[in-house]
Amino acid sequence: MSWRRLPAYLPNLVLKPLPLTEVQQQAYEKSGFLRELVFKTAPSVSKVEIKAFLEGVYGLSVAKVNTLNVEGKKKRGKFGYFRRPDYKKAFVVLNEPSSSTKA
Repeated sequence: MSWRRLPAYLPNLVLKPLPLTEVQQQAYEKSGFLRELVFKTAPSVSKVEIKAFLEGVYGLSVAKVNTLNVEGKKKRGKFGYFRRPDYKKAFVVLNEPSSSTKA
């Protein structure tokens, strides 16, 4: 028997959008659509969970999700060295909206 992961809608999943680059801003002004979005999230979140969350909660049509684990920076503070928390970057590629859904 093969196991299949059921879609999970996690209300506690934090996806913080990162600022758009100048190239993305120009592309959005020209076409009104962004092909790729970048989010910052917890390192334990998987690609399947990110895709299910965006499709289920926000109704986006996700083509693929690429992730990148980022190690927190080492900083020097008042009482010695400390480290910022690790995080994961999620690069989400969206499908083009169909012409029938455009207003």
